Amino acid sequence: MSYLLDDEWFSTKNDVRDRCRQILARTPDGTLVEEADADFLFCLFRHHDEWEEKSGEGVQAIATQMTAHGTRCFVLRRHCGTEVDISFTHSIKLIPSARGQSRQPQRLLDFRAGARTAINQQIRSFRDGALGVASLCPVTGEPVGRWNAAVDHVAPRTFDQLLYDFCLATHTNPLNVVVGSLNGVIATIDDDMLCAAWEKYHLEHARLRLISKTGNLKLPKPSIPWLDLYTFQ
Repeated sequence: MSYLLDDEWFSTKNDVRDRCRQILARTPDGTLVEEADADFLFCLFRHHDEWEEKSGEGVQAIATQMTAHGTRCFVLRRHCGTEVDISFTHSIKLIPSARGQSRQPQRLLDFRAGARTAINQQIRSFRDGALGVASLCPVTGEPVGRWNAAVDHVAPRTFDQLLYDFCLATHTNPLNVVVGSLNGVIATIDDDMLCAAWEKYHLEHARLRLISKTGNLKLPKPSIPWLDLYTFQ
């Protein structure tokens, strides 16, 4: 049973725990976690059953601290100026399996993850440019800065909708696409021509906007008729 968090695959929940402990080990108390680690942790903490309460009006950043019991933990720094601890172990317990959550074939999950990897540079370039202008999240109203920024594909052409439309336009069955991995955790599309075509399609058709990570987690996930792609050929 595998788990997908921020486009990283984990074979077991113990692997997710190890990832969290590595972040704690390299982040001194009272300092913010690195940007890539924050992306992962936001994806993890949304599974916490008290996420809505703990995130409040929006999370500015994630830091580390020592508890009164002598153990180290993560804390959410909220825009209101308060901090609240959040348990990564409790969050991990509540992660559903990728298959149980979406009931999509593993090869489709791999393909979608590989497609996200392919456009990472486009997403980062847009985010870096958008961060040059002060802005508020259109979903939560909170200020958006480097530590809490996310990039959203504006509906109705969400990421999955764009990818689905690309597959239709190129007669691509996602279950037939070979997906490899970078460092054993980051999915990559092995077909260079297909990958380049997808990058070009995304560049030409995606409409992006800067939102907060908290706001991004509040967005609805539209249903995509992926099954149509398995049987049209």
